Amino acid sequence: MINYIFSGIGHAAGKYKVSNQDIFNATQSGFLRGFDQDKVLSSKNYQKFLETHEGVSPFDYFAKYKMGFELRQTVVPFPPRKKNNLRTETSTELAVRAVDDAFKDCNIKPSEIDAWFVSTVSPHEQAPGIAATIKTYFVDKNNLAPAFSLTSGCSGFNLHLERALEYLQVHSDAKHVLVSHTETMTSFLTEKSKFVSFVTFGDGAGAIILSKVDGEENEGLLAVENFQDLKMIDFVGVDKSWNLYMGESIIKDRAIDNIVKSSNNILSKTNWKVSDIDLAVPHQTGNAILIDAANKLELPLDKMYLEAQKQFGNVSGSTVLLSLSLLNKEDRLKEGMKILSSTAGVGGKYGSFTYIVPQKEKLVPKSSQELINKNVLVLGATGGLGSAIVKKLDQLGANILVQYRNKNKLSDLKKTVSSLKSFYADLSDKKSVESFVKDVKNKYPTLDYLIIASGVSGALSSALDVKSEDLKQVTQLNFSTPVYIYQSLFENLKETVIFVGSAAEDAQFSGSSAYVSAKRSLHGFAASASWEAFSKDLRMVYYMPGIVQTGMTEQLNSKQIFMARQQINQEDVLTAEAVANRIVKSLYLINVNKVDDSFENIMTVRRDGYMVTDGRW
Repeated sequence: MINYIFSGIGHAAGKYKVSNQDIFNATQSGFLRGFDQDKVLSSKNYQKFLETHEGVSPFDYFAKYKMGFELRQTVVPFPPRKKNNLRTETSTELAVRAVDDAFKDCNIKPSEIDAWFVSTVSPHEQAPGIAATIKTYFVDKNNLAPAFSLTSGCSGFNLHLERALEYLQVHSDAKHVLVSHTETMTSFLTEKSKFVSFVTFGDGAGAIILSKVDGEENEGLLAVENFQDLKMIDFVGVDKSWNLYMGESIIKDRAIDNIVKSSNNILSKTNWKVSDIDLAVPHQTGNAILIDAANKLELPLDKMYLEAQKQFGNVSGSTVLLSLSLLNKEDRLKEGMKILSSTAGVGGKYGSFTYIVPQKEKLVPKSSQELINKNVLVLGATGGLGSAIVKKLDQLGANILVQYRNKNKLSDLKKTVSSLKSFYADLSDKKSVESFVKDVKNKYPTLDYLIIASGVSGALSSALDVKSEDLKQVTQLNFSTPVYIYQSLFENLKETVIFVGSAAEDAQFSGSSAYVSAKRSLHGFAASASWEAFSKDLRMVYYMPGIVQTGMTEQLNSKQIFMARQQINQEDVLTAEAVANRIVKSLYLINVNKVDDSFENIMTVRRDGYMVTDGRW
């Protein structure tokens, strides 16, 4: 029989942890309002609670035990005011991390996904749709799989799960679809002052890969359904000014009823009784709703999974996915386990699904070689960044061609990557460069990718002193020679060219005026040449790393490095390995996480590790 299983599960959360104590301190300072400590102190329930929980503060009693939240992880430092939103991850970036985590959990490649389903109510842009954008972080420009975006909060995942199941059922050739939900709830709290919202919400994303497989027994996703309660439509949502509004009492009563109603309905459809449930994994709304819903269902509380909300807060439609991912990573999803999941929330949308954990061995993750049989030429391959690029290309199965000048450094590189093809060229010598170009063209009439990572501050020109070198030679190494090589190989190039620029173009360092002038000239050339490249479907990327632990950094002292980082708003010095990973991804992916993109003509300008003007990385 055909089954539909979660073959990969992943999640991501904001990097800042906000404790109950942080929020309590904000109420004491007057920043947040609404918590009446004296009222809790005089409560008989609190006094009775202290008999078995000595030392628990009134606020922690209310937030942790009554509401059900201990920590929440956010993309912005607490408190989430607009002035603190300069360096935040977007909902898209959170989703990219969660989807990547899901792929690492299985042996399915992004190129094997037949459709992409992503939901959110906090997109970082209105169009082309978050699903279409997220897809570009994982597959190349030739991928034609459809992408479906949905504006929905608490029930977004459940709604898309039903659509995803229908897609696999209708399309006989489809094998795998991806379903994700992502949310930056703190983006709705910048004007809020009531403490309840800050106790409740966090930022996070989750993703599953739903796969169609043959099996001897009925397992995996059994049933999924969705409804809408219009009586809730006006009592919870986000207004046109991007502010959250909630009518807590109405939400609580309607949500409890809807969770119970949909749970009973899906149990009937699945032919399960409440006693058959091994674990309930609901939308993590807080104890006030979930415990009452469990009691009405007569479901033992030890079968109600509430741990995600305790550590991550309510992250809207991501909470079920995040819960499943946590359970999976803790190896608590046991074969044959029967799971009920129910959700209710914004817009009055509510629903449930039932799932049996497949009785089969867990799929073992395997690496994907996206660049196998692709010819990649790297200029400056023996430099610090160049070497890291070559090593990453080798991991992805590329056929690597490298230009070198220093035999000793080439020998060191070959100790790690023995299969590369090497071509000698002194980039400061015109005849040597001409010979190099001729040799490459004769041996490799087709080049899929070209990475120009050479320059005066790299290992190929390490004998040169940037501060004393005359402008002519610096210009030749950083501008004239790269342009000549690109133009000479233009007809051989098929897919992507990456020119590696420098953050010095945005923050000029002392003594580097000649270098910066040459790099800016290269930048201008690449932008103007991008139209001609586009006409033959050749993609052009101008990549500008921030301060990296190699290259120019080796010529700067600690004070200069600090000042340079200050000028370009860079938090930490980047590793060559991390930058190389993103450069290589830029060869075959339209978008890459942790970079800031802009466009000049038809060329992508990609800044890595630092901000320019708009507050994004």
